[in-house]
Amino acid sequence: MKRRTIIILHGWNLSGARFTPLATEFIKMGHTVYTPDFPGFGNEPAPAEPWHVVDYAKFLKAYIKKHKITDPILVGHSFGGRVALKFVELYPTGARAMVLTGTPGFSPIPSKKLLFFLVISKIGGMLFALPILNMLADRARRLLYYIAGAREFLRAEGPMRQTFKYIVADDLVGSMTSVRIPCLLVWGEHDTIVPLAIAKRMHETIPGSTLTVIPEEGHAVPFKQAGVFASYTKKFLEV
Repeated sequence: MKRRTIIILHGWNLSGARFTPLATEFIKMGHTVYTPDFPGFGNEPAPAEPWHVVDYAKFLKAYIKKHKITDPILVGHSFGGRVALKFVELYPTGARAMVLTGTPGFSPIPSKKLLFFLVISKIGGMLFALPILNMLADRARRLLYYIAGAREFLRAEGPMRQTFKYIVADDLVGSMTSVRIPCLLVWGEHDTIVPLAIAKRMHETIPGSTLTVIPEEGHAVPFKQAGVFASYTKKFLEV
């Protein structure tokens, strides 16, 4: 068995620690595994200013350099997959291969709904600044963002709120078409957050990619069913 260095990149509102079960499975296979926290999650403080996906990719580059990691395989879940895609676009020789799971390479939110969310967030910020409505701000925001389909936005605070808006709006089509390393897409059949239809579009867009579907599983399969996920990636990790 070929032993590789794997970096697991966590999803939004998660942390590296959430992927300890998956890291353990990979370690059992003989691989070396890193599970960093992105700024704003886990033990990493939030950035002073809002970040785009490109900023997280640069953070990953600095992390790899700091830990003297060479030729890693990136395993990106959801938001972590966004970062992986941007990373390999910026640094074409920075990774050996990439596994993406539950990653919104294309937004699962219809463009009109995404625009509605961005407009709502802008109007909400101005509206709730009025003294007469300030005391109702939190409850009203929750209702508006729930209607807009952006409940994750509610959990973000400070610069992370604008960061969330940047992240969901950042276009990754150029990143996907620029991929020149082996890429495996592993999707839960019943992923309701980033549906399988998105994975199929990504498979068509990323040159030479392979799509594998895990039956009866959803968005959280990498950490809720770590053994199952690891078994589906075992052969690919030996590239």
